[in-house]
Amino acid sequence: MGLFTKKTSELETLEAKQGKLQGKAQELREKISKIDNGLAIAETNLLVDETAANKKQVDKFTVAIEKTQKELETVEAEIAEVGSQIGAINQAEKQAKIDEAAGTYEEQTYLSHKRRLMEMRAERLTSQLYGKTGGVHPQDLKRMAGLKHEEYFDASNLEHAPFLEASNKAGTSGVAKAEKEFEGLIAKIEAFIEMKF
Repeated sequence: MGLFTKKTSELETLEAKQGKLQGKAQELREKISKIDNGLAIAETNLLVDETAANKKQVDKFTVAIEKTQKELETVEAEIAEVGSQIGAINQAEKQAKIDEAAGTYEEQTYLSHKRRLMEMRAERLTSQLYGKTGGVHPQDLKRMAGLKHEEYFDASNLEHAPFLEASNKAGTSGVAKAEKEFEGLIAKIEAFIEMKF
């Protein structure tokens, strides 16, 4: 912001200077034109009457034109330099805007592609997880309690009590651990794709 303000101020100063120089150049061109008219008259006088005074008058106008022409060339060189500086500032501002727009596009592309990569991976994982997310049973605990695969713990059976308690505790702990890790993973994914659900 500060750089653009500084450049805008510098540009305004240069444009004002350019305007003054162009005005001065116009004045010098008009001066040359008037002196040229005077020279034409002096040359006509010299043709009619070749006196020293008329010759001096022609020389005076010729010197004045040369002097004013040199002054005009100096002013025109300044105008060209100021124009070059103005062009450089305009080009720098244009490039800065191009760079800013390109940076915005890069950031948008980056974010969009991250999200697309996440979407593709999530679709693949969903496909791979199909059939692997069903319920599980405490088979080892059931076997230790003397139960078959399709049998369940009997809460009223005192012999089943330690196995049922261990099963319930382990199941609750497994769910809590999975949910905690999943929430941590989701927080990382949300940060990665820069979205909050």
